[in-house]
Amino acid sequence: MDSKINLNKYYSNFQENFLDHVIKESTKNLNDQNKKKQNSDFIKKIYFNKFVDIKWNEITSLKKSDFINKAIINTKIKDPNYLEIGSFRNQNFNLIKTENKISVDPDPNAGATFLGTSDDFFFQNNKKFDVIFVDGLHHYDQCHKDAINSFNCLNKNGYLFFHDLVPRNFFEEYIPQSSPVWTGDVWKVSIELAKTKGIIFKVILADHGLGMLKKIEENVNFFTDDKKKLQNLRFKDFMELNEIVNYEKAEFAYENFI
Repeated sequence: MDSKINLNKYYSNFQENFLDHVIKESTKNLNDQNKKKQNSDFIKKIYFNKFVDIKWNEITSLKKSDFINKAIINTKIKDPNYLEIGSFRNQNFNLIKTENKISVDPDPNAGATFLGTSDDFFFQNNKKFDVIFVDGLHHYDQCHKDAINSFNCLNKNGYLFFHDLVPRNFFEEYIPQSSPVWTGDVWKVSIELAKTKGIIFKVILADHGLGMLKKIEENVNFFTDDKKKLQNLRFKDFMELNEIVNYEKAEFAYENFI
């Protein structure tokens, strides 16, 4: 059964005057005309008239923790080793059902078990993991590094998850952050993963786009040939390039787990 979904079924267009509306709302509290112009020019620069019409709280009730915990069970290991990159006060971390777990975050207020960046952690790490969740800095370059480092310490038949792989509009995707809901441009890693051999990879339409893969070969060479090209791409490119990615509805992905 072909379960792949074309994301373009969710594409929609902003109304014709939406750009004017965004500029007006973004500049209404600015009195300085130069700042108003700078703000207006910035919005025009990043604006793209299409968006992905998905409401995450309506499309499914399943969350990232549901899929991670199912992966924990599927390892068939008592208390498998779990690693979480980017803990944000351990809100997700505390829901994961294993005793052997590590969370990594450089923010002292995050409550991570390892205080430091993901680069700091991987530099000193000599441990192998069965399940890893990457939700760190929402910049492609950093997520790219986190992916490579995660593969290097992920056991064969282990699971690797990525958060925020489906930006819905130009504001959510733009770097630096310009929207309260922010995915950044980590979607680019999904393009690389779709071309990586030795894994089974999909993006689940839940929780801002949850990437899930299973490492089916011992040694995986993460596909990096497109890195330079991907670095300068923006949301409009995401809307064109995502056809190679296997997207699945949350319920189907949960019931037909890899």
